[in-house]
Amino acid sequence: MAWAWSALPWLGVLLVPALLFGLMCYWPLRLDVSGRARGEADGSWVVAGGISLAATSLAFVWGKGVSPRLTFLLLGRKLTWKPDWSRKLARPVPKRVRVASRRAWARVGPLNLALKILEERRHTRLRYLVVDLAYGFRDPLLTGRLLGALSVLSAVLPAAVQLRQSPRWDFEDGWEISVDGRAIVKPWLMLLDVAAYVVRRMASRPSPRSQPLVAEGPSHLR
Repeated sequence: MAWAWSALPWLGVLLVPALLFGLMCYWPLRLDVSGRARGEADGSWVVAGGISLAATSLAFVWGKGVSPRLTFLLLGRKLTWKPDWSRKLARPVPKRVRVASRRAWARVGPLNLALKILEERRHTRLRYLVVDLAYGFRDPLLTGRLLGALSVLSAVLPAAVQLRQSPRWDFEDGWEISVDGRAIVKPWLMLLDVAAYVVRRMASRPSPRSQPLVAEGPSHLR
């Protein structure tokens, strides 16, 4: 029995991190989303918004004639990223890397992966989502049709989702969208489920249908 008593401290050292990891996975976090978008009759538009999760946040802005800009805030530290779409890779991707990437995507299956990600909404509880729409068109008939369609849509939405609209009858093209929402999520459980799915798919053997067909010659030539 002496060995059992001597192993208790080591069991405690292993048990505490496991409990902390389990608590971290099941601990819910608050996710806040806010966004604004606006379009004018001359074709100009602008989109801006932000996402906040625990100690991290992301803000973005994009508009016509303005390059997209992302701003990350992690534990009080600000990081700004402005993508350069005109920049090309200095070196081409090796052929073996492209082949390996295609095989990996074929095993995982982009459609199946997207469905798996959609299934992770069970770890999300929506508190509220408010969408404000203001729009108007030169053709008042089009404005009326959109008003009727959105009225029908708002009647079948869940209680946590509110769709509020303000049509304009000034005979000018323009629109404005405002989104504010809050949800309670468990992101670590989502990541673990998706990672486990990807690992299972990568470790599984490819089905015989995915194997390339090899033409067989006459029996005396084999």
